[in-house]
Amino acid sequence: MSSLLAHVKVLEGQEKKFEKLQKELYNQSHKNEDCIIRYEHYRGRDKNSYYTLLVYPTYLDFLLKHQISKHHEETGAKFGGVIESLDLEWLDPIEGAAPVGITEMQELPENVPQLAKDYIETYPAIIQNWWLKLRKK
Repeated sequence: MSSLLAHVKVLEGQEKKFEKLQKELYNQSHKNEDCIIRYEHYRGRDKNSYYTLLVYPTYLDFLLKHQISKHHEETGAKFGGVIESLDLEWLDPIEGAAPVGITEMQELPENVPQLAKDYIETYPAIIQNWWLKLRKK
């Protein structure tokens, strides 16, 4: 599995554009991807703060079917001047208290596009050592 919470801070005055682009990404992702478990966008408590929750069957599903997809690249290019900061937080479900599997990093197959090789450096699934101690054995 692959679970990710994106913490996004939007530049003042860009909230409507951001939400429009997030709706576009949501619709295109759900239309074109066959493996989404969760892909949802939320407004946060603090002004101009947003969250995106992503859960995919595997890290490679997230990377290859979502992150480097044509629709994600095309819509992503429109975010210039909209996002102030982005912090990606990989999540690990508590077994028996979340309906998804544990987050695991995977190696890229040899024949992937260069964009996937670039993104694996930017978006690796970071597994916290303290999670490993608490996972079922």
